[in-house]
Amino acid sequence: MGTLALTACQGSGSAGTTGANDELTIAGQSDNLTQVFNPFLPNTAQGLTYTSQGSGGFIYEPLVQINTVDIGNDLPWLAKTWRWSDGNKTLTLDLQTGVKWTDGTAFSADDVVFTFTLLKNYAALNTLGAEFAKVSAPSASQVVFTFAVPSQQFFTNIVSCPIVSKHIWSAVKDPTSYTDKNPVGTGPFKLSTFSAQSFVLVRNEDYWQPKAQIKSLRFVAYKDNAGMTNALVQGQADWAGSFIANADKTYVARSSHNHYWAPINGTDGLIPNLERWPLSDLAVRRAISLGVDRKQVAAASNDVAATSVTGLPMPAYTSSIAPQYKGLNFVQDVNKAHQTLTDAGYTKGSDGYYEKGGKRVEFSISFPSSYTEIAARAQVLVSQLKDIGIKLNVDTTTVNDINPMTAKGDFDSTMGYPVNSAPRAFSYYNDTINPNLYYPIGKSTPTWQNIERFQNAEAATLFDEYPKATTDAQRQQIIDQLETIFVENLPWIPMFYWGSYSDYSTAKVTGFPTPQDPYFSPVPNPVVALRLKPV
Repeated sequence: MGTLALTACQGSGSAGTTGANDELTIAGQSDNLTQVFNPFLPNTAQGLTYTSQGSGGFIYEPLVQINTVDIGNDLPWLAKTWRWSDGNKTLTLDLQTGVKWTDGTAFSADDVVFTFTLLKNYAALNTLGAEFAKVSAPSASQVVFTFAVPSQQFFTNIVSCPIVSKHIWSAVKDPTSYTDKNPVGTGPFKLSTFSAQSFVLVRNEDYWQPKAQIKSLRFVAYKDNAGMTNALVQGQADWAGSFIANADKTYVARSSHNHYWAPINGTDGLIPNLERWPLSDLAVRRAISLGVDRKQVAAASNDVAATSVTGLPMPAYTSSIAPQYKGLNFVQDVNKAHQTLTDAGYTKGSDGYYEKGGKRVEFSISFPSSYTEIAARAQVLVSQLKDIGIKLNVDTTTVNDINPMTAKGDFDSTMGYPVNSAPRAFSYYNDTINPNLYYPIGKSTPTWQNIERFQNAEAATLFDEYPKATTDAQRQQIIDQLETIFVENLPWIPMFYWGSYSDYSTAKVTGFPTPQDPYFSPVPNPVVALRLKPV
């Protein structure tokens, strides 16, 4: 979403009234803003201040900040160094010293061990899928994870988890329902005031790193993108991380201070339920892939059309592409799309849609009605699929309901994978197509991975073998084979590359990441907040 400058002359009650550049207003999205800051629960106020793998930690901090823009240059955070040993079955992290919780209690390795023991004991809290055999603290400043199998590939899952305090959380009877109304973290900001419309985080004056130059952050919740965009355009917010239609005209052109940047982070498209016809039929999926105009789909949301048939985001993953797929891109071929269906025994009915066995090739796409960028893409797909004889229906729901629906398999298709794959080729495939993460329809996938419910014996074996690989060449060989499985089975249909939508104004502060200085993700996050300097 976009962000606009707030001026000092705004009236009482408006964002930014703390004077000059002391406060930034951050626009976020929530159906129902409640005072819940438990970092392990979805759809809470905490969700506006902590998202995994790339922007964690205004209040609760991770061990490492994973860099999704400058890939590979992850930032030491609560952990200052780390190393793997014992054939990648042991991970040792040395922690920062002098860190305190905002109630003045000293932070130590015991807090880290407590947090991960909590995740191990309560699977519902382990949304990042952090798997390990044992975690221990040899000293107050060192933590050691041991794994049953080589697990370096899951580094991001481990180090992205928010760390909570042992002295407070050990007294919590049920952490799966704990609201944590007054959170005590180690982060650069702490909760000040809360209302049903917004809440304020103030600067942690005793922060273990150089403290923020911005004194406070006001998080304002909006129901949908339209409300956020309006607030940003009207100058009621300074920073956000969301989609703006026609951003250059709608937002950037309104002021020389307004900026919109969405560095490519991943691939998205049509995600089918592979256990529901007609998308269970590979011929139908291939016809859709052949028939769509990806540039038009991407343009509907200011995104970039997906190119590589491997589904991997390009050009960031160029080095991970198998030789046979380098430069092999998706090509629209409507005639071939029709031929694919007819060769598979489909015939076109009088209504212009293909059918088979008396059933029309028809399915729905489910997504939250407030996600205007997905709605724009869906409308393009409705028209494009009609042109190739496939009927697509739009089925909207709420932000709170979409993830439970897809986790249980209660959908025909959707768009917007509910997990953010770490910037690694293995993680990307592991999150989206690992058959070992298969759950039958009706049983929720606990980490929302493989929601399309892809099953493939060869792929399952490869995912098991990858952790055992001891060299980069061996690991790449397995990735090459996974790419072949993806291309030949098309478990989901890549259509566009998504970025970290970000909108920010430099009227009050400078120091945001830019295409010229892409030091970190530009969405609201503490790494950037700590670099911002008042004008």
